[in-house]
Amino acid sequence: MEIFRRLGSLSVDIETSQPPIVQWRKFLYCTSLTGSLLGEVDHLHPRDLGRSQSPTWVAHFSQHRLLPLLQLLAERVGMHISKDPSFNSCNGGEIKLGYECIAVKESNNGVEALVSRTGSSAEEFWEINSSFLVGADGAASKVRKLLDIKMEGEEAMQNLVSIHFYSRGLAAYLVEKRPGMLYFVFNTKAIGVLVAHDLRLGEFVVQVPFYPPQQIFEGFTLDACRTLICDLIGTTGMDIDIKAVKPWVMHAQVAESYFSTHQRIILAGDAAHRFPPAGGFGMNTGIQDAHNLAWKLGAVLEGVAAHELLLTYESERKPVAKANTALSVENFKAAMSIPSVLGLDPLNARFVHQQLNEGIGSLLPYRVQQNVLESIFALGRMQVAPFILNSYNPLGSRRLEKLKGMLDKGQSLQLQFPAEDLGFRYHSGALVNEESQSSDEEHYVPGRRNEYKPVCVAGARLPHMNITILEADFRRLDGSVISTLDLIKGDAVEFLAFVGPNESGRLWGDSILCAATTFQVKVFGEHTTKMERWWC
Repeated sequence: MEIFRRLGSLSVDIETSQPPIVQWRKFLYCTSLTGSLLGEVDHLHPRDLGRSQSPTWVAHFSQHRLLPLLQLLAERVGMHISKDPSFNSCNGGEIKLGYECIAVKESNNGVEALVSRTGSSAEEFWEINSSFLVGADGAASKVRKLLDIKMEGEEAMQNLVSIHFYSRGLAAYLVEKRPGMLYFVFNTKAIGVLVAHDLRLGEFVVQVPFYPPQQIFEGFTLDACRTLICDLIGTTGMDIDIKAVKPWVMHAQVAESYFSTHQRIILAGDAAHRFPPAGGFGMNTGIQDAHNLAWKLGAVLEGVAAHELLLTYESERKPVAKANTALSVENFKAAMSIPSVLGLDPLNARFVHQQLNEGIGSLLPYRVQQNVLESIFALGRMQVAPFILNSYNPLGSRRLEKLKGMLDKGQSLQLQFPAEDLGFRYHSGALVNEESQSSDEEHYVPGRRNEYKPVCVAGARLPHMNITILEADFRRLDGSVISTLDLIKGDAVEFLAFVGPNESGRLWGDSILCAATTFQVKVFGEHTTKMERWWC
């Protein structure tokens, strides 16, 4: 959001377009959306909604709603977005939609890329020559595969099916009875997670575990998905308009390299890393990648910096990606600890599935494997049957009490990670020449919420503080309040110095001015009186 704040009114557009915070600040655990509530977590602290740590707020905004805003912004700054099926040529300042890269060839001087219409037979293709190519083409990146760059980490942690649907009736019920962002549903018929993207629009996504090859994606027909959604809701009386059904695989991996051999092809976003969707790290890390890479590419192409500056993109961003991978895995494990407490240990389901594919169960006929898997899963779901999961049953009572304790202690899935979101630091890269680790640096508890503590060290984010402008461009602007982050220019390489309003600050100010004069650096914000030559 801080990056978007620098792009015109984008952050404001998101803040005003997202659902009211009261509708998405909670995670709820229940037997069905209309059934018994097992527990709930408010994942927003009061400080998350203030502006003491940042001039922006956190936001809950769907990617498919963000993309049109980004396209409008691109057009405002002079980009042309083309949906023309014919290619003809690719000019600077033009975004062509509906194409994919099918081959690349690079040299020390540039890249030759072949592109074709997405989903076509690739019989018709076009050639693009460029200085650099950025592969930002998602978790299944074609560019990464063409370069044969391997992914490091845990592959195929879980298979899932995503069902995107709308329901005005369900939204109206939830807004009135139990508004929230994530609903974890456990009952004898179905287990799944429902994401409320926008209760005002009635937009939802259901995520359910999927165990191929015994379970086949073709079995998720519209009728089957509608039945599944009704089982999670707890009633058949809601309107359900299914828009899309897609399978996907959860990974926890980072690319072994962000660069090709000649360092002319660069990976960014999900092409460079793919995390479990636990904490929102995927898109946030990808946006930070683009922000980091963009100014460096600009500086190199404009001749302001040498090619070596680009290499700091990987040295800065890859450690962050690795840290966020580990954090999202820990957060995912915390999410899985809740069904485990209720007697639905996901490791047991994984073990059964593994035995059917790799163990003695693999000797059984395919149809028998299907029946065995579903029978074992149905037996497992009986752990959350009403006659077990209630305060009168000793076993169910202990489980419910333990669940409450875990939720109260913050041991479940978390959403806000202020320390990692704002406090990560580049220990080597464009601003730090050598690997450095501060001895007094905070050590965070992985997978848990850790508070952000502002620091002023090389490689860290400049802390936010509201400041009052006394003078800007030699025009009086008394009373104007901005953020310290607003003093950093996004369209030029500049130096910014903070000095204190005391004798020490005056000495620093004079030294900076002397250095600026020596190196013929243009100075802004300098007071005209020599004795007042200092910044606030």
